[in-house]
Amino acid sequence: MNRSFDVGARLEEFPRERLALTPTPLDELTNLSDRLGTGVLLKRDDLTGLALGGDKPRKLEYEIAYGRQRNTDVLVTCGSMQSNHARLTSAAARKLGLDCALVLSRDAYDDLQGNLLTVRLLGADIRVVDAEDHWDLEPQALALCEELRERGRRPHYIPISGTTPHSCLGYVRGGLELAEQINTSGRHPDAIYLPFGTGGIFTALLFTLRNQGIASPVIGISVNRSRSECHENFTHWWTALGELLGAAAPPPQDFEIHDDFVGREYGDPTAACLDAILLVARTEGVFLDPVYSGKTFAGFLAHHAAGRWTEQHQVLILHSGGVPALFAYHDALAQHLAKRG
Repeated sequence: MNRSFDVGARLEEFPRERLALTPTPLDELTNLSDRLGTGVLLKRDDLTGLALGGDKPRKLEYEIAYGRQRNTDVLVTCGSMQSNHARLTSAAARKLGLDCALVLSRDAYDDLQGNLLTVRLLGADIRVVDAEDHWDLEPQALALCEELRERGRRPHYIPISGTTPHSCLGYVRGGLELAEQINTSGRHPDAIYLPFGTGGIFTALLFTLRNQGIASPVIGISVNRSRSECHENFTHWWTALGELLGAAAPPPQDFEIHDDFVGREYGDPTAACLDAILLVARTEGVFLDPVYSGKTFAGFLAHHAAGRWTEQHQVLILHSGGVPALFAYHDALAQHLAKRG
């Protein structure tokens, strides 16, 4: 990584819509730290403001600005029934005076709860389809774009989870923000835990933190893919982001990705995930979600239990949001609460 490259100055050359309330806090979880005997810092991207918060507003600031340069009037995207990305894309569209059309895959979490309720409230045009895997919805979404064009509309398609080279710029900005908070506070973490979904956030944050001289180990907790698939995604987005910024460099090797906390599938509320949700709620009054932050904390807690982190260490964890999904997982949470007394 070329640390002389001024990533902040380059970032200002790209158009951006203002959607997120930033900077988000970097909180010290004192009660949890006392419980564990290890310092825990939480980067609160669940508090970005737009439609109950989360990581997506940072990403959408750049992706929608890119689309609006092409005079779009409707955003099109896809996801699961409880997609955070669908919620926040719908909200961003409304905030910016655009329409939004969604393709959602039918699954077990189809109660009018959580994220699905929010997109109904926001008035998104929702098409529910049957699919083996919601990660394979792009053909249906592109067909919807063509249908909209035939009706005289100007759609801008945003892939599932919102990861594109332009959306990665949102977490380049987020990385600059986090690096400044770390340096200003003087609390340099011994590790930084991030969720790994499509890989855009992980890649952009690692890119920027290394550019800013933050050498903390970066540890990704996969929420949906095998480690090898995560590495493939990382290499893809690292290359694409470097090309977009004009800062191409070989992918670094100083990071970890763990794939043993996914469970049976994406969104599976594992016992470790639900335990993490209960622990953080009951020590800090902070809610994690069952898809991303709950899994990330489960990974950290497993490593802590194995003795990796002690009273000599301080760990930083990204809370990427997604809390509305808790309400759609009420059955799994009720069963887990009963088990735990």
